[in-house]
Amino acid sequence: MNSLQNPPLAQIAPDVLRRICSPALLFFPERITANIQSMMRMVGYDPARLRPHVKTHKCGKIVRQLVNEGITRHKCATLREAEVLAENGATDILLAYPAVGPLAIGLARLAAKWPKVLFSTVIDSPTGWADLSNAVRDTRVQLGIFLEIDVGHGRTGVSELDFAVEFARMISSIPGFRFRGLHGYDGHVGSGSPEERPVLAARVREHLTSWKQVIERAGFPVETLIMAGSPSFPHHAAHLLPGMELSPGTVVLHDRGYGKHAELSCFVPAVAVLTRVIGRPTENRLTFDCGSKAIACDQPAGARLVLEGLENARGVLHNEEHLVVEADSTEGWVVGKPTLAWPVHACPTSAWYDEAIAIDASGNIAGIWPIDARGRGSRIIELLA
Repeated sequence: MNSLQNPPLAQIAPDVLRRICSPALLFFPERITANIQSMMRMVGYDPARLRPHVKTHKCGKIVRQLVNEGITRHKCATLREAEVLAENGATDILLAYPAVGPLAIGLARLAAKWPKVLFSTVIDSPTGWADLSNAVRDTRVQLGIFLEIDVGHGRTGVSELDFAVEFARMISSIPGFRFRGLHGYDGHVGSGSPEERPVLAARVREHLTSWKQVIERAGFPVETLIMAGSPSFPHHAAHLLPGMELSPGTVVLHDRGYGKHAELSCFVPAVAVLTRVIGRPTENRLTFDCGSKAIACDQPAGARLVLEGLENARGVLHNEEHLVVEADSTEGWVVGKPTLAWPVHACPTSAWYDEAIAIDASGNIAGIWPIDARGRGSRIIELLA
């Protein structure tokens, strides 16, 4: 087995464990590097094909590592993430979230602050169009605009082709707007079976390319097609089309959720939460300090993490500060014993922490990596001026 596939707790030096309070976020830099290289390899080492999502790690140090690989196009969901991307060398930043209301003003002000960075966002409603138009007019900046297309996920996006053509027409007529192309998030692909996923991904490509052709025939060039969350990434990477950019996020850190997908087997888990036994309420029950404030809890209770050494443990309770599990055998699991909790979903896990402790291949602390983009920044728009 690849030594990176499941880094055991035993690789971390005992004196290092004694210095780290739990719960703590751990990054494994060598594994992050391996994941970035796997991502690059899947697109033929062409960084222009990639627009990774920063939400997974929210870490400026990882952004700089990606930029050093030539990956200067990035994707985000908050103004704080956009700011951290700009601070760390990204030159083409897509806020892949509807910038409605004051959020539009905040994005325009970021574009004014970093005039050498091309900021873009997505539009799928007249309200978003109007708010952004007013923000661009007031700040005298240019924003790239992608038309958000609902490719089957059913969350945001235009679902009628005639409306999409009319939107392209409106976008192209607004001073300060640069119509760049189409964006379609295909998270629903990950819900399919192994046999269904390549079929679903192919439908997404067909959807976007057919709409691209219609919009271009109407006289509005589509520069770029952006697609692919992590589950669909390998399927689209195997069928790259002109102007296609792929935006995986989770694969940079990888997690147990996507680890179940065979097509993502080249990626390795690079993030874990250090946790300790803090109680033994019954003979077969253990309580850990890995509550719902320590690890992503968007998955059902009992399916949010895998405890190293207790892989078959059954979840009993998961409260704010406590995780209670039950196992057939708990021999040797004394109060104070540490282990690693491998998250099923990496992205919301990173968001809980101010910093990650980087553990190198020798099991020592390689540094403290701030989770710079955690939070959303000021919620009062005047403070962004």
